[in-house]
Amino acid sequence: MTFKTKLVLITILPLIAVSVLIGAATYFQARHLIEVETRAVEDRILATKKQEIQNYISLALTSISRIYENEPNGREAAQEQVKEILHNMTFGEDGYFFVYTREGVNLVHPKLGHLVGEKWWDLQDPEGDFVIQSLIEAAEAGGDFHEYVWHKPSTGLVENKLGFAIMLEKWGWMLGTGLYTDDIDREVEIIRADFAASIRQTVFVIFIIALAAIVVTGTLIAGVRFSEQRFADSKLKELTNRIFEIQEQERKRVSTELHDSISQLLVSVRYGIELIHSEAGKVPDLQTQATKCLGILDRAISEVRRISRDLRPSVLDDMGLATALVSLGNEFETHSGIKVTVSAERGNDRLPENAKTALYRVVQECMTNVARHSNATEVDINLSYNSSTLSLTIKDDGVGIQSPLPKAGGLGIRNMRERIETLGGTLRIMKRTKGGTRINVTIPLSTRGLKAA
Repeated sequence: MTFKTKLVLITILPLIAVSVLIGAATYFQARHLIEVETRAVEDRILATKKQEIQNYISLALTSISRIYENEPNGREAAQEQVKEILHNMTFGEDGYFFVYTREGVNLVHPKLGHLVGEKWWDLQDPEGDFVIQSLIEAAEAGGDFHEYVWHKPSTGLVENKLGFAIMLEKWGWMLGTGLYTDDIDREVEIIRADFAASIRQTVFVIFIIALAAIVVTGTLIAGVRFSEQRFADSKLKELTNRIFEIQEQERKRVSTELHDSISQLLVSVRYGIELIHSEAGKVPDLQTQATKCLGILDRAISEVRRISRDLRPSVLDDMGLATALVSLGNEFETHSGIKVTVSAERGNDRLPENAKTALYRVVQECMTNVARHSNATEVDINLSYNSSTLSLTIKDDGVGIQSPLPKAGGLGIRNMRERIETLGGTLRIMKRTKGGTRINVTIPLSTRGLKAA
């Protein structure tokens, strides 16, 4: 993992983690708030219903109290009269009163007439609750509420119901009524749905904000990285160019020293040995040794001149790039036996010294690679100009370069690329379809001060 990738992860991951934590905390806190609020709403509605049920019971007791207390025309007649009153007392669509004896026999039920007169002591609702027993127990306790499941007359469905029962002690009757609570469930579900929608909206807003923050952060990081990369690349190119300049200056200095100093010293020594050779005619052994020394000196002088020329060819400074390339091709053909064809257009001083040197070194490196690796028999070098671009092409008919070419290439290829890139140009290496390797160098003359004023 690269340092830049680590930097991005260090910057982005904490932001993502914080966003996730905030979203999760908001979600769970909101869920808890939903539970608290819905319970509070449910309790308020339930308390209201309880009060309403107690009011209905009070109304029923008020309606029958005189008859229940005085029992006009006897108890049996009074009980029938009370049954009639309670049977006719309904409220709302599903509100009614019911009466059971302590033994669980139904006496009054306006909505479910088939229950009247039957004993329902062991009646259970769908959830297993003994409804009548529980209501009688609540009545015996002095009057209390009991929740159970019962048929709702208006829908015919089984719904939750909150009942309240009291005991008419004198007659042994359990008087009760109740309200269905399915409307509470619906209201609570509506509240839950509203809260859930709010939670989703809040989490979505957090997600959008986090995403926007990540995008902005990523953009800023990318911008900073791009700016730093461009700055680093420019400084690296300046440094590389400076290194090449220093390298060429040092090569030129060494080449000059070899040519003007070492070479001259060797030539002076040769003159002396020639004199010894000419004077040693009467001593055959000395003359033979002098002849050997002259041969060694000639080779040494030739080698010093070759090294001097390789370090910094004087023809490049004296005659220009085109002539230097022709000279390089001729010399390479002489030493390697590989035919070299050079077509070099003169630039008429359109190139500065650093560009000439860079191009010469690229051709020199290419020729070295041809001699070492290509098994070629022919090399073509073409240098041309147009109004804004310099083009250099080196082609050979050898075995071709390795495919695919490594991204960085060898040291020689890397040096060639760096030399050309410092001039704002490009270097492309490709395998020819007919065999061999082709290297294309393109340099814009309008940048890096390449175009003459």
